[in-house]
Amino acid sequence: MLILDIQLVVVVLCFPFSIGDDYYELLGVQKNANNREIRKAFKKLAVTMHPDKNQADPDAHTTFVRLTKAYEVLKDAESRKKYDLYGEEGVGTSDKQSYHSWSYYRDNFGIYDDDPEIVTLNKADFDQSVLNSRSLWFINFYSPMCSHCHELAPAWRRLARELEGVIRMGAVNCEEDWVLCRQEGITVYPSLFVYPAREKYNGERNEDDMQNFILSRLQASVLRVDDKVWEQDRGSSTWLLVLCRAEDDGCLGPDTRLKLAAILEGLVMVGQVDCGSSEELCKKFGKSTESCVIYWEPLEQHPVGVTHRILGTDAKEIAKEVLSFLPEPSALDKEGFDEMRNGLKIGSPYPWVVYFYLGETTADMELELKKLPGLLPDMRLGKVHCGRWAELCKDLHIARYPLFAVFKLGGGHEIHHGRETAHDIANFARDSSAAPNVRVLAPPEFPDLLSSGHESGAWLVDFYAPWCPPCLRLLPELRKASRHFDSSVNFGTIDCTIHASLCRQHNIRSYPTTILYNNTEKQQFHGDHTATSLVDFLKDLLNPVVVKLTEQSFYSSVGKKSPDELWMVDFFAPWCGPCQQLAPEWRKLAKMVSSVANIHIGAVDCEAEVSLCRQQGVRSYPTIRLYPLGGQGLSTIAMYSGFQRDAHSLQQWLFGFIPSPVEELTPESFERRVLNSEQPWLVDFYAPWCGHCVVFAPEFQIIAQRLEGRVLAGKVNCNAFRHLCHQAGISGYPTVLLYYGSDRHYQGVEIQSQSADYIIAHTEHVISQQQHQESHLSHDEF
Repeated sequence: MLILDIQLVVVVLCFPFSIGDDYYELLGVQKNANNREIRKAFKKLAVTMHPDKNQADPDAHTTFVRLTKAYEVLKDAESRKKYDLYGEEGVGTSDKQSYHSWSYYRDNFGIYDDDPEIVTLNKADFDQSVLNSRSLWFINFYSPMCSHCHELAPAWRRLARELEGVIRMGAVNCEEDWVLCRQEGITVYPSLFVYPAREKYNGERNEDDMQNFILSRLQASVLRVDDKVWEQDRGSSTWLLVLCRAEDDGCLGPDTRLKLAAILEGLVMVGQVDCGSSEELCKKFGKSTESCVIYWEPLEQHPVGVTHRILGTDAKEIAKEVLSFLPEPSALDKEGFDEMRNGLKIGSPYPWVVYFYLGETTADMELELKKLPGLLPDMRLGKVHCGRWAELCKDLHIARYPLFAVFKLGGGHEIHHGRETAHDIANFARDSSAAPNVRVLAPPEFPDLLSSGHESGAWLVDFYAPWCPPCLRLLPELRKASRHFDSSVNFGTIDCTIHASLCRQHNIRSYPTTILYNNTEKQQFHGDHTATSLVDFLKDLLNPVVVKLTEQSFYSSVGKKSPDELWMVDFFAPWCGPCQQLAPEWRKLAKMVSSVANIHIGAVDCEAEVSLCRQQGVRSYPTIRLYPLGGQGLSTIAMYSGFQRDAHSLQQWLFGFIPSPVEELTPESFERRVLNSEQPWLVDFYAPWCGHCVVFAPEFQIIAQRLEGRVLAGKVNCNAFRHLCHQAGISGYPTVLLYYGSDRHYQGVEIQSQSADYIIAHTEHVISQQQHQESHLSHDEF
């Protein structure tokens, strides 16, 4: 346990500090650098500063070890977070890092980092961009030490260039991201998979075979257009039409047509016209004697539309030219922007993706912007020039350019922090717009929300920094969690790199820090960074099951408890790490025993209740005390001294102080009490060495207590009574069998669940049906 006397030391360690060289400066990268930038910077330094190449320098080894240490720390999200908070002390000071030969860094390290068409994925990227994406991915799981992986690399690069825009190509280095590779079941290298179907490619690893495999998985299609189809569908969209005299007459090939359909999906209809059978249609476009590609768009002032001839045979070049014809996002001025936000506040059904920029937009970015309408058909797209509308951008605290933000129903907005490609922006926009309760907060709005009497309800506020990988992983989890609550629970994000003084004012010392503000009370979140943990945290605090005890309430409730009551109390300090780890388990324990009468779970904050904790002799945190049944007030106390502080271990200890209605059964008592009984029985068949059985035992005790008076409960030790368990047909532990009715056999009705609520509901349903049948039978006999 953490002793009270070292509180000062813990507080001191909370301040960020660093000794020695700054790791970011060593690698020559910014603090917000992504993993690819860090790898590329390290590789460049490794190739030039490796001891193998600097044998005359006596400090070469020491210098290179420092570089390697810096890279190893910054490439990993968790160690990078510790370094950002506590400096080198936070990640240890050992300089025993091993490193590879010079040739390894030159030939094997980051083999796809210089290929912009290939996305190098880590676990955070993979979860967000691949698993939560609608895009088709082809991913290469490899090891830099694998010769077959290096043999594949040239073909993989060519394929990525050929399929750029058609699908997304990725690579995962399993030597560095082994957790991700294990999660995906990767056991051999290279392993090639198509996502989201997670289909493995088992063909030849050459460019042509891999491309054919991918093209056969595309959902896009090329429409065959004749006069009838054209008259029906021409006004519905713009078109890219491939006019063919014959397949061998310079006509665009089927693979190229399919690639174009995939690249332009949602933006332009792609069709093929056979000018042999639809000659008149081809003449309408002025092309009846040769194969060609045209872009057609409907215009009100031109009844037959406008046709543009497109030269070239390369799918990417044709797509690029087509995109140049598409309209740009709506340019928003101050009035238009305000009108858009006000519309969203009063119920406009269309969220907006807004692009904030300075100067001229690059040609590549223009193309990405023009892809967005096809990816986001249910959203509107706009752009704001922050040079012209500086005050507007200042009010929104736009601190970098270019920047994308999603403005959603209700008027809130969020900032995009990922890659600035159309697919990544679209993924973010869909995710963000589906979470209208999540919004960016900034002063003076944020302090006002905390004022007493404010009617906005509870706020879960996430203080973060865009350069912090754990922060960026938490944001989508925050959105998922928000979908479990109505508008009475709000979710806000505060960027501490922009609002540093606000974060200091609220004593934010690490990122991410997530705090629930509920009227005048606040509670910091210390659980796993998952939506499930956030939802449990909020539900537990908004509808508390743990009794918050003050000095007055402690003595009036625990101090005056009757012999029929049991109290279990956690004495904690908010700054204590083990206490923070215990908090979610303590709330879970309270929920697990909430249905058991006269059991109360409480907590005392010893920082707020100093006098009470001193009076009770609390000297270390957390201190867990139990005031058992049979004792009056504080007369009897049990101290928890177990090493495990998870909810199940605590529940098991607690139930040792409660009389159990579960009867231990032997073969003789089983036959006499269960098989020859007129009352229903639930029997738990278990083995003492079985971990699941140990966890389930308190749950079964709760079941027995809740069904007491209607159903009897027993348990059989299958280690001691193997023959009985064999007669009952037991093949795994724990197994729960229900025995009811007059004609009973050893093999009862198995209930395939270990949930108390399910077992109780199922048992009550079965017994109710039996009673109903017996009632009908009795009536018929009468």
